Amino acid sequence: MTERWDDGLSDDALLSEQNRAYKEMIDKIKTVVEGGMGFDEACKSIDTPDDELRKALSEDALKVLIAEMHFMRKIPTDKVAEMLKISVERVNSAKDSMLKEIEDSAIQEFHKGIGIQD
Repeated sequence: MTERWDDGLSDDALLSEQNRAYKEMIDKIKTVVEGGMGFDEACKSIDTPDDELRKALSEDALKVLIAEMHFMRKIPTDKVAEMLKISVERVNSAKDSMLKEIEDSAIQEFHKGIGIQD
């Protein structure tokens, strides 16, 4: 097999410093949640003075956790909610939002592929 130019680099080696910091914060939330801390408490533990950044981080982290727990590990949403210590309605709302984002992205890419501009 042919070696790639990026073989041996870490997964985040090509991220900007800002994107690397964002990924590290998401990873911290995941780690403390996996350790048993509730999702909201985990989000509050992130050290940032920027409330908008904290909100974006919590939304993204919730989607990452749902993707990993529900879609990859096939854990039912009610159990995901229980593990994250949040309501099942909140999990389902975030899941629905994720699916809508995927749908919108797929439609946009399809349109781009056939030459239709939005």
